[in-house]
Formats: sequence, structure tokens, C-alpha cells
Amino acid sequence: RSEDDLTHKLVDIMRINHRLEANIDAGAPQLIIEDLWELLQYHVSTFFNNEMPNIPPARHRSGRPLKTLSQRLKGKEGRFRYNLSGKRVNFSARTVISPDPNISINEVGVPFMVAEELTIPLVVTNWNIERCKEYIKAVEYPKAKYVVRSDGKRIRVRGNIFEELLENIEPGWIIERQLVDGDIVLFNRQPSLHRIGIMEHEVKVLPGKTFRLNPIVCPPYNADFDGDEMNLHAIQTVEARVEARELMKVQEQIISPRHGHAIIKPEEDHISGVFYTTAEETEYTKEEACDLLAMAGITKIPEPDKKDKYSGKLIVSSLFPPDLNIRQKTKFYPDPEGYVVIKDGILLSGALESKTYQNIILEEIFHNHGAEAAGQFLDRSTRLILAGLTWHGLSVSLNNYALPDEVEKKLDSLLDTTRREIDAVLIQYKNKTLERTPGMTLKESLEDKIMAITSDSRAKVEKLVEKALGIKNPAVVMAKSGSRGSILDTIQMSAVVGQQSVRSKRLSRGYRGRVLPHFKRKDLGAEPHGFVYNSFRKGLTPTEFFFMDMGGRESLVNTAIRTGRSGYMQRRLINALQDIIVERNSIVKDAKGIVVQFLYGGDGLDPSKASAGAYIESAPSKDDYETA
Repeated sequence: RSEDDLTHKLVDIMRINHRLEANIDAGAPQLIIEDLWELLQYHVSTFFNNEMPNIPPARHRSGRPLKTLSQRLKGKEGRFRYNLSGKRVNFSARTVISPDPNISINEVGVPFMVAEELTIPLVVTNWNIERCKEYIKAVEYPKAKYVVRSDGKRIRVRGNIFEELLENIEPGWIIERQLVDGDIVLFNRQPSLHRIGIMEHEVKVLPGKTFRLNPIVCPPYNADFDGDEMNLHAIQTVEARVEARELMKVQEQIISPRHGHAIIKPEEDHISGVFYTTAEETEYTKEEACDLLAMAGITKIPEPDKKDKYSGKLIVSSLFPPDLNIRQKTKFYPDPEGYVVIKDGILLSGALESKTYQNIILEEIFHNHGAEAAGQFLDRSTRLILAGLTWHGLSVSLNNYALPDEVEKKLDSLLDTTRREIDAVLIQYKNKTLERTPGMTLKESLEDKIMAITSDSRAKVEKLVEKALGIKNPAVVMAKSGSRGSILDTIQMSAVVGQQSVRSKRLSRGYRGRVLPHFKRKDLGAEPHGFVYNSFRKGLTPTEFFFMDMGGRESLVNTAIRTGRSGYMQRRLINALQDIIVERNSIVKDAKGIVVQFLYGGDGLDPSKASAGAYIESAPSKDDYETA
């Protein structure tokens, strides 16, 4: 019963073979011999492949189909994909990740217990022999765990042996020491969907049991801190360390190779923070200004620009390189704060928001001053801005979504107008006087018109709510500055949730002639087909709640289906394109040496290295093709 599946099959083959031999020797009828012959054939076939079409699989006593030779090799859990293409490795660690905005973007906080366990080989030379001896002598972390002699013998460093090791150690030996600050490691989160799903970080040993990661490095990993786990690989050879440092450094990946824009960038709190810090009314005393600049590691304080006080604009300007020049309208335009002007590295007007801070400024620094400068700007600016936001404070309460009484009245009349417009269209439909949209039936035209009315009313509600809540409302600031949420979220919480849809149409499936039994049959009005008149602040009726669930269910199902499809699609693409390479002269060829493209990407540009301006004149000239 506890034998291997192949043993089972071999036993079956031998047993039937024995019976067949016995029957042939005993001169049994031809029919019986043919039956046994076929049975033997079945057992041999299922020994090789137990998943043949139109043949019942051989089963274990428990009823489970046996896993025979073919099944051992094929598929995701088979020998090739599971044990050969992908293996378990040594010198790796895995644990939960948690945020630490105070470490650099290229660092990873490693728990003490992991640092004690993982080792890095250190070749003993005339220059480092004394340091190696220190590691061997050490009783506490960081210490050497093993010594490898020149003849390859591996010795564990123990209390009674280290005197002998200290006497005999010579250049050419290798000591395996514990992980220390500054060691180069690879950090990865699965699924690794693109190349920046694994990057090179430097170790920073910290207390606790989780890996610490700067939150702005989450997007390339698609990581969050709700229980995600990540893998760390301690690199064992000098060559591999150099490759990791040169090719996989976090700063080098600030610009995504997919779209050429920043992917490692300040988000959420940083955006709200930079908006409040650079707002016109923000000013700091000398002491506060010194504290903020010290957070960013800046030791020179500029001259005050508001009598004896310092504006937030001036403090943030000290992070910019002196040759930075930008003019940009933001979402807050035509408000005076909506026009950002930076001249020679000084922010003269406007409050920074997501577009200017995340993309324009960061990308300018990356392209003009290099990856190191961009990384340093990210580290410094995020620290300074988080300190500024902590002092300023940012909180949202239910009151931020409450509308004044007069606005509530305007809202009610607006929704009433929407109701009446829909009723008017319905009457036209019943009287068959409704104007048909070209290429649609009368019913489709009706649905189209109702959807247009509801979306139009939402646009009107948006203007009303935005005006009522005002530009200083934290909910509006977060939406407009691009830190979190959108104006639509604010509308749904404070005014009206709006039309629910499934497959971009109003809700229609459910009971016969109606979605829910709470409505009349064949009622084509707004409410019976998923228009939610209430806001989340007021609360939804049971039917509205059910309609919201119908809309929400669709997005969940779509996400689940999309993930599987795109995973399989990516696998097929990788297998199809794995042999395609770019040669030194920018010609793209496949494994047979057949040219796929004469110039990589048609323009020879790497999206992560080319700034937006580089694309304008990037069309290949005749000379380019001749050179290629």
C-alpha cells in the first residue's frame, strides 16, 4: 500500500505476465490468452503513460489515479519544470516584509537571526588576514562560521579549534563569515513578472523578525505590507557581486524599462506632504528649518526669505540641483498654487503635486545628473517631506465629506432632474417616439440614452461637490494632488454613489422581467436597474447594497480571470522569444542568426535611458540602416 506508484505498476506487469505464461503452458483457450495479452498490454502502456485518451487510468486502492513515468516528467510539477528549470537554493532567506521609510532605497533591513545564519565567503589575502583573524576569534556576531583550507577541507569554527586555525591561516584560505551591514544581496518578490522584480540591495542588520523595505521601492516588486513575504539571496562570488552592483542596483531601476517613466517614486504621504510643505502659507522658524534640512542630511541653511522665517518652498528648493528649470501647470490651475515655476533650482511659485514631483523633477534629475543623484534626491526628499507632513498633520474625518444644507438641496434638485429626464426618455420609448441611435435597436438606444443621462448628472455632481468642499479640504487635496483616491471617491462618499454596471451596461439579469423582486416587472427606470441615489455617508438601502455588490463582484471575477490568462500568455511569450538577442551593433537576431529587426525597437533606444525629448528625433535615418 505504501509502495511507489511505479512499483505498483511493475508488480501488476509481473503478475499478469506470470499468469499469461502459466495459461500458455497449460494450453488455455485462445480467448483467455488474448484477454490476458490485452491486460498485459494495458499495464505496460499505463506504466509509461497513465493519461491516454479513451483508456481508463490505472488506480490505487484508494481510488487515486497512479502517477506513472509520463506524469513524473510533464507539467508544472514535473521533473523538468520543478526540479531542473527551477531548484531550491542555499544561502537564501524568506520572511514577511514591513515598511521603514528611514532606510535608503537601496538598503534592505535584515533581521538579526537571518544575518547570523547566512554566510559570505571571504578569500584570505595579505591585506585582510588580520581582519579574517578577528572574525575567527570573535565569539559574538559577526564571526566566522567555517574556514575552507587551500586543499578544500571545510572546518567548522569552534571554541577548541580556533587557536590552531589562527596559527595556520594563510592567504588562499577562505573564511565564511556572517552577513554584515553593506553586504550585497539580491531581493525578490514572486511572481517575478518583469526584470525589476529582483534587485540588488545592501544589507542593514536591524532588530525584529521581518525584512525592512523603503515603501517607495514597493511598485517594481508590486509589494505591500499586508503580509507579503520576500526572498533574499546572499551572493557568494565577487564576480556575481560586481554584476549585481552594476546591473541590478535599485537607483538604476528608478525609470521603468516598460514606459520610460519613474516607477520608484514618492507616493501617497510624500505627495500630500510635498503639497502642504510647498504651499504658499507654509513657513518655518530657523530651528524648524534646521531640523527639516538635517533630516535630509543637508548641513548648510539658506538665507531666510520671509523676514526672519523660511518658506516651505525654500526648504524644498535646497534638495534641487542648481540647474533645474521647470514650468508646469498642475491640476490646481487656475489657482495661483497651480502654476509651478522652478528657476535655477529655486521653487519660485506653485505647490508641487504628483506630476511635478514624481515625474518631471525626478526624471530631469535622473537624465541630467544620473542614477546616483536621483537615488540621493529620493532618499533626502522623502525623509524631509515625511517630517514636514508629520508636523503639519493630515487626517480625514466624516466631517470632511459632509455637505452644507444648501448644497444638499441643490443636490436633491439635481438628482430629481435626472429622475425626470429618465422618465421623459421612458415615456418616449413607450410611445415609440424615441429617436434611435444609428446602428442600435430602440431598446439599445434607450439604454444608451439613460447611461448618458446618469454620467452627465455625475459630472454635474462632481462640480457641485468640489465647489462645496473647497480646495483646502484634505479629501479634495489628496484627490487633486494625486496622493490617494479620486474626486469620484469623494462624490460617492458625500453625494451620490451613482449607476452600477455589469459589462458597461445597466444591471438587467436577475428575476424574470426585473433584477430584484422588490420592483415592478418591466420597470425600466433608474432605481430598478442599479442607480444608487444615496451616498455612503447617508447609507444604502438593502436593494442598493445588493446592486453595489453586483457591480463589485464583476471586478473581482475579472481580476481572477485576468491573472491566470496573463500568466499563461507571459509563459508562452517567454518560450517564444527566449532566444532573441540584441547584438552589439543593435541588430536583433534569433537563435538561427535570422534578423528580426535591423535596429532594436525600430529606433535603437532604451526606454529607461531615453528622456521624452529623445524620442522626437529618434526615427532611424538612412545612414543608421546602412551602418546596421
